Amino acid sequence: MTEKSLQKRIDQIKREIAELGPLRPGTLYRGYSVCGKPTCRCTRKKKPVKHGPYHYLSYTFEGRSHTEFVPAKQLQLVIRQVNNYGRLMRLVKMLVRSSIRLSRLRK
Repeated sequence: MTEKSLQKRIDQIKREIAELGPLRPGTLYRGYSVCGKPTCRCTRKKKPVKHGPYHYLSYTFEGRSHTEFVPAKQLQLVIRQVNNYGRLMRLVKMLVRSSIRLSRLRK
């Protein structure tokens, strides 16, 4: 690759990063629970039917682990934010890789 094409690629990556929108790190997962009421279907000995699914976001930020409940009406928004964060991480990796290559070409 030429110096000009690498610089063009770096500029394109920066534009993509600027257009990402809201970000959230983490992993979404689904959980089920037991309420503990003695007559509830979730406490049956055979084939219990647990409550849920409930969605949670789990992430580590600044060295601390976090788990947050995600209400059903916010699930699509959180999915987009988590996907944006994943895209950011991929773009940053591409940016660093391209910057290193450009730096080596300029030597």
